[in-house]
Amino acid sequence: MGTLNPRPLDLMLFYKMERDFYNRLIRELDQVRESIDLVVALWLWFESIGHHDFIRHVAAYQNDVVLRFIAEGEACLDHLMGNRDPSRSDELPFTNFLMAEPIDLRFFEYHRDIAFDGVRYFLENVCRIIFDDALMERVARDSSHPDHRRVLSSGLRIGRPSSKPCDEDEVEAVSDMAPATPPSSRSVLNPMARPWSPETDHTPEEQRSMFITFSMGHPIAKEDIRDFFNTRYGPCVETVMMERASARQQPMYGRLVFRSASMIAVVLNGQQTAKFMIKGKHLWARIYLPRRS
Repeated sequence: MGTLNPRPLDLMLFYKMERDFYNRLIRELDQVRESIDLVVALWLWFESIGHHDFIRHVAAYQNDVVLRFIAEGEACLDHLMGNRDPSRSDELPFTNFLMAEPIDLRFFEYHRDIAFDGVRYFLENVCRIIFDDALMERVARDSSHPDHRRVLSSGLRIGRPSSKPCDEDEVEAVSDMAPATPPSSRSVLNPMARPWSPETDHTPEEQRSMFITFSMGHPIAKEDIRDFFNTRYGPCVETVMMERASARQQPMYGRLVFRSASMIAVVLNGQQTAKFMIKGKHLWARIYLPRRS
């Protein structure tokens, strides 16, 4: 079964808090859309690697403090793209206040590939969709559209000018358009960057695997596990294997195989075990240790 991607409206509803905060950044703080899109993509990537509710916490601060977070986010992006300012300190005091583990600008030198790919993924597959109101504006005006009532009752704030016109084909696509897969063209972050191509490395499968377990009686479908990790970290999952349980039993464990062994460190984020909530069910993940015969 192929990956099930969320529709744009579903994505907007899921990220409603982020959309409201984004409108505040544009309207109250006069932020430039192209720049703040990148900063929000960076913050979403922070959340995906374990620094949970980062954006929610930033949004709770007054505007002058939010501007400090934005300045540090822009410094991170500059460092990521190789535009280091030698006169600037590497410290990130505001950002670190919300981080599970402190980082500085050198973090983006040591983890450039993973950070670059992660930020770009959230820019293309989340920010470019949830912050573009053109489709929703047209649906809100079209009473015959199947999503018309849902848009009007959603509570989404609609009306911010879009950066591009919306044609009829785009309007029809609102019901089933899926987020774009990470493109292979050169990056929008850096036109000189290498093409983005998440190829599976040649590390043995066992060394690219994590052992996953579920709460008793609450297994999670393979497709949901794949979609969850691909959404959080980009297209990183090669396959998901489940326990072969009998007809009367439900699987209690499985194995998650990544395309790259480096993803294990990202998922664990310095811990021995990582815990996730997928569709209301708990999943625990740790390093896979194969049985020795």
